[in-house]
Amino acid sequence: MNTCTHSCSTHRRVVGFTLIEVIGALVIFSVGVLMVMQVGGALSTQTRYAGARSQIVALANEQLDSIEATPFDSITAGTKLDTVVVQGWSYRRTVVVTALTPVLARIEVTLATVDSSGPSHAVTSYTSAVW
Repeated sequence: MNTCTHSCSTHRRVVGFTLIEVIGALVIFSVGVLMVMQVGGALSTQTRYAGARSQIVALANEQLDSIEATPFDSITAGTKLDTVVVQGWSYRRTVVVTALTPVLARIEVTLATVDSSGPSHAVTSYTSAVW
C-alpha cells in the first residue's frame, strides 16, 4: 500500500523538455551547422586554389624549360605576352628574356590572373652559351 505523507500531486514529475530548452538546442545546432558549412566552403576554395596553383606552376616551368632547351644563339631578348585559362581563371603569361652579357640571359616567366582573383606564380632562371 502506498501512502502519501504530502500531497501526491507534488511528487509527480513531468517528463520532457520545455519550449525554451528546445529553442536553445535548435539555436546551438544551427550555429554548428552554419560553422560546418562555412568551413566546407573555405576548404573548397582552398582546394580550387591549390589545383590552379599546381597547373600554373607547371605551365611556367614548361615555358622556362622550353626556352632553356633552345640553343643560346636562337634565344632573342624581349617580352612575350599571351593569355591562358586555368580552372576558369584567365591568366596573363609574361615571358621576359633579358640579355645580361653576350653569353648569359635571364628568363622570367610570370602568370598572374587578369582580374587578380586567383593565385599567381613567377619563376626566374638563367641560361648561358656553351663555354
